[in-house]
Amino acid sequence: MGLARRMITAAEISASLRDLGVERDDAIFVHAGLRGSLRVAGDSAQEKLSTVLEGLESAVPDGVLAMPTFTYSFCNGEDFDVEATPSTVGALSERFRRMPGVRRTADPLFSAALKGTLPERWERPLFELGDKDAFGPESVFALLREARGKVVFFGVGFGFCTFAHHVEQVLDVPYRFPKEFHGTVSRGGDSREVTATYFVRPLDEDVEPFLEPLGDALVANGGARIADLDDGPELMVCDTDAIEATVERCLAENPDFLLTRGHALV
Repeated sequence: MGLARRMITAAEISASLRDLGVERDDAIFVHAGLRGSLRVAGDSAQEKLSTVLEGLESAVPDGVLAMPTFTYSFCNGEDFDVEATPSTVGALSERFRRMPGVRRTADPLFSAALKGTLPERWERPLFELGDKDAFGPESVFALLREARGKVVFFGVGFGFCTFAHHVEQVLDVPYRFPKEFHGTVSRGGDSREVTATYFVRPLDEDVEPFLEPLGDALVANGGARIADLDDGPELMVCDTDAIEATVERCLAENPDFLLTRGHALV
């Protein structure tokens, strides 16, 4: 009989993040999936989710753990309930947003779930019901950039890097434009009619995002670090200031660098 394979623990996840440059007091925004997570400790999918979340939290005990809980249905005229509308971007983020002590932002398109001691500066723009600019100067992405936070990818590729779209808006790229969506956002007994602004791409033009070359460029210049969890998920940690600087440089060299049309694809 063969020996049972050792399972990946929460402590190993936390230690790997530290090795990749995550500090105890960092603000990290985590895109995650269960791809490659079969060997994460836990007898069930729910137990594996708990292991991953414990590992992520333990990496930033004095900082902020944030995860996307995006809900695009507001674009289709559906109301958004901060407390009840489920995340559409994976089981891990949905599990996280339901945990005690986790708070969800009030952006009806690109909400995020956060846990930790948040800077006072984040309170009103993130949690107050009202008009929101998804990638704007008071979005979760802007505040993460202001805090010199990090973007973490756990078992998913760099193509999930929503933060790059915030940088596109900062740089006012010509292939995207602001579009407004209107509807109702509620939390508890409070509800508001709001406008949500989204820096969209025209769907009738050749504007298809392609972010993987940006990830490669960041690894090459040291702005991102990668590790594999012993036959488990791949981890990548990226510095937000490096993402911004690399996007600006690459777009100056190739205005279509973040699009498929900017690369010779075979």
